[in-house]
Amino acid sequence: MKKYAVLGMDVEEWYHLDYFLDKECDTSQSTLDGLQIYLDILGKYNIKTTFFVVGEIVEKLAPALKKIVADGHEIALHSYHHRRPLLMTAEEFEEDTIKSVAAFKEHLNYDVKGFRAPCFSLDRERLEILRKLGLTYDASKINFNNHELYGDLDVADFEQLADDIYRIDGFYEFETTTVNVRNKNIPVSGGGYIRILPWMLTKYLMSKLLNAQKNYFFYIHPFEFSRNYNIKEPEGTGLLTKFRFRRGRKSVETKIHRLIKILQRNDYQFVRFEDLVEKHNSAI
Repeated sequence: MKKYAVLGMDVEEWYHLDYFLDKECDTSQSTLDGLQIYLDILGKYNIKTTFFVVGEIVEKLAPALKKIVADGHEIALHSYHHRRPLLMTAEEFEEDTIKSVAAFKEHLNYDVKGFRAPCFSLDRERLEILRKLGLTYDASKINFNNHELYGDLDVADFEQLADDIYRIDGFYEFETTTVNVRNKNIPVSGGGYIRILPWMLTKYLMSKLLNAQKNYFFYIHPFEFSRNYNIKEPEGTGLLTKFRFRRGRKSVETKIHRLIKILQRNDYQFVRFEDLVEKHNSAI
């Protein structure tokens, strides 16, 4: 059985992170240099992937995003302002998504196919809005209920094509990777988990993934690679938030190289989400 890895990135600024949203942030400070650092790593291994981009920075990043597409990567939606969909009404979420789609079309002449919600904050009502607007997939499902920001996306009526791929009427849902440890699902697929957890623990969790023969759907952010280590957090930022933001950033590149090599040794095929949609459509 083929195993697939999507090493995606959520393209946003440091101040888009949910724990800074109620703060007065100095938006002149940037961590978007991390985008190119990640692209260089992917280029070293000839990996193509999907970048989920916040709509309000599409114009600013237009030259870089056009090159990303020209180099064979996919770009998709990550909301317009990086506001959690479950904090919006359904009508607000629809307007936000329409605005994001329009930004990609106006500045890149690009028709997006996919969406990932900030903080996996999506429910079925809002998923149906994505379908109504003509998108072909979503990647907002995660089976982990111990995080206060995550949503609980019901796909019980979808056809399950794999442990982490679901389909209904030509629309696909991709579930971000977790592994089962002592009957609890533990994420092994996010940049924060890779940065903060000791490498030996990450390696153990990856061994659980390999034994389960599961796909690997991963996400990370530009700030996690950024060499701008002197970001001044807003006043009132708590110690836990500072820890989450700062911990492991100087070692994450080394860990990502190790992660990719583990996946290579175990014959994972690196793809974009749109590739998986095409593969399953062609099999119908």
